[in-house]
Amino acid sequence: MIASTAFIVLDTLLNETYLKYYLLSDNFINRVNNKSTGTSYPAINDYNFNLLLIALPPLSEQQRIIEAIESALEKVDEYAESYNRLEQLDKEFPDKLKKSILQYAMQGKLVEQDPNDESVEVLLEKIRAEKQKLFEEGKIKKKDLDISIVSQGDDNSYYGNIPMNWVVIKIKDIFSMNTGLSYKKGDLSINNKGVRIIRGGNIKPLEFSLLDNDYYIDTQFISSEQVYLKHNQLITPVSTSLEHIGKFARIDKDYDGVVAGGFIFQLTPFESSEIISKFLLFNLSSPLFYKQLKAITKLSGQALYNIPKTTLSELLIPLAPFEEQELITQKVEKLFEKVNQLWK
Repeated sequence: MIASTAFIVLDTLLNETYLKYYLLSDNFINRVNNKSTGTSYPAINDYNFNLLLIALPPLSEQQRIIEAIESALEKVDEYAESYNRLEQLDKEFPDKLKKSILQYAMQGKLVEQDPNDESVEVLLEKIRAEKQKLFEEGKIKKKDLDISIVSQGDDNSYYGNIPMNWVVIKIKDIFSMNTGLSYKKGDLSINNKGVRIIRGGNIKPLEFSLLDNDYYIDTQFISSEQVYLKHNQLITPVSTSLEHIGKFARIDKDYDGVVAGGFIFQLTPFESSEIISKFLLFNLSSPLFYKQLKAITKLSGQALYNIPKTTLSELLIPLAPFEEQELITQKVEKLFEKVNQLWK
C-alpha cells in the first residue's frame, strides 16, 4: 500500500481515472514495494518513484479501459451481494430445516399413527391424577384440576388437522408454571459462592448452558424450593428481545445448586418423564407454537418484549398418545443429528 504525502501535476495525455486504476494495480504496487526501503515503515523515495514506468495507451483507449474496469467492478459488487445472500441462506438453512421438522412433527406428519397405541386419554388420566394429588397437598387450586380439551375446528387453527387420536389442550393443563427467583442486585456476587442463577442469556433454542459470568446468591435469599432447576422442566425467558422470543430449553437433570432467575418461566410437566418432556420441548419450539407466542408478546420499554404468564397458560398445544410421542422424539433427534452432521 502507498501511503504518503505527494502530488503530481497530470499531463493532458493522461486520464486521472485511468491513472488511479493503474496505481491500484498489483503490477504497479509490486514494483513500488520492490523499490521501498525501511523495516518498521517501508517507503519509496521521490527519485525511485519518478523512475517507475507506466503503460500509457492513447486517451481513447484509456477511456475504454476505464469503462471496462467499472463495468467489471459493478459485476463484482453484484456477485459479492449474491455471495453474501447465499452465505446467509447457508447459515440459516439448518435452523429453518429443524423448524420444518418440528412443524411436521407437531402436525402428526412425521411418523405414522398406530391404531394399537394406548389412547391419549390414558395419559390425560395420569395428568388428572397428579393434579388431584397436588390439590390435596395444597399446591394447586381446585379450579386448576380441569383439563380443557379443544375440539377439532374450534380454537386450534394454528395446528390444522391433527390426527384423530391426538388432542389439543392448554399449557396450564399439562404444566405447572412459575417464575424464578426475584433478587436485589446488591445481593449478587460473581465469586462462585452460593447458588448459581441462570438468566435469559443461558437459554438457547432447545438447550441451556452454564456461563462463566453467571451470578451467585447466598441460600439465605432463597425462600422456595420451586426456583431450583428440576429434571424434565422446560425454561424460557419471560422478557427478551423480539428475535429471541420462543427460546425453550429442557433441564436434563436435577441441579441442586442452580436456580432460575426472576425473568425465567419454569414449566414443570404434571406427568414427568424424559419422553414427555422432550416431546413438549419440541412442541413448544415449533413454528406453530411460536406464532401463538408472538401474538401475545407485549413490548416493554424500548427493546424488551414480555410474555404475560396468564396469557401464556392459555395457549394451545397438541398432545399425541405416549407411544407416538416416543417415536416422534426419536425421529426428531435422528433428523436433527443428520442436519448437524451436514452443516458442521
